[in-house]
Amino acid sequence: MRVLIVGDIVGKPGIEKLKEVVPDLLIKENIDLCIVNGENSANGKGLRTKEYNEILSVGADAITMGNHLYYRKEMATEYIKLERLVIPANVTNITGNGNIIVEKKGVKYGVINLIGTAEMGNMFENNTLNPFKVAIEKIDELKKKHVDYIFVDFHAEATAEKLAMGYFLEDKDVVCTFGTHTHVQTADETIRNGKMAYITDVGMTGPKESVIGLKKEIALKRFVEGAYAKYECSTNEAIFNSIIVDIDENTKSAIKIKRVNM
Repeated sequence: MRVLIVGDIVGKPGIEKLKEVVPDLLIKENIDLCIVNGENSANGKGLRTKEYNEILSVGADAITMGNHLYYRKEMATEYIKLERLVIPANVTNITGNGNIIVEKKGVKYGVINLIGTAEMGNMFENNTLNPFKVAIEKIDELKKKHVDYIFVDFHAEATAEKLAMGYFLEDKDVVCTFGTHTHVQTADETIRNGKMAYITDVGMTGPKESVIGLKKEIALKRFVEGAYAKYECSTNEAIFNSIIVDIDENTKSAIKIKRVNM
């Protein structure tokens, strides 16, 4: 069994690159499940129904979110209606699904989304539960529903927090824990404890000539001059970052994880 996990989709360039790459990749790599992080797909911040449908149209089975779930305020009451969207389970003041089950060909896949608490800014300071404790709650919920495989998208800033989550979950019946949010693909893919695939960050599917999706001119103004400049998503050609995880269906353990960088 093979699973494709695609890093944060950023803006229209990311959506277009997704459409260009994923349909063929699903066939070429014989992919059984596709998970995509879509929290930056609407012009670099948030997700709308438009982007949700576009991401599903390429063959995605689940779409995970992150810290920009607040940005599209008009979507706050709409998220729960989107059956394949996974909202961070440890955010307390927004309605949505902290985990979903995708069933394909008689196999049940559970997908959990969590958000980190370290270095994530003030917006989540008072309304975010401990992601480690919530992870166990959501895993237990899925196990009671007899899912076959559990995947965790940990959307976090701090490398240390992501690494800690990987070690925490390596013996908790999770087949893959992957980090998102920082938009730079890390080179630490591994199989933990002989059964769980792990990577600190899957990376970004978005504009190459940018600072993690932001126009580089704006990023330089912010960093060099220390001046405020409104966010604008870059619009040039996109890169495509993802991972492919191979799973042994007999042992239900991950046996290989490969980075994809186009």
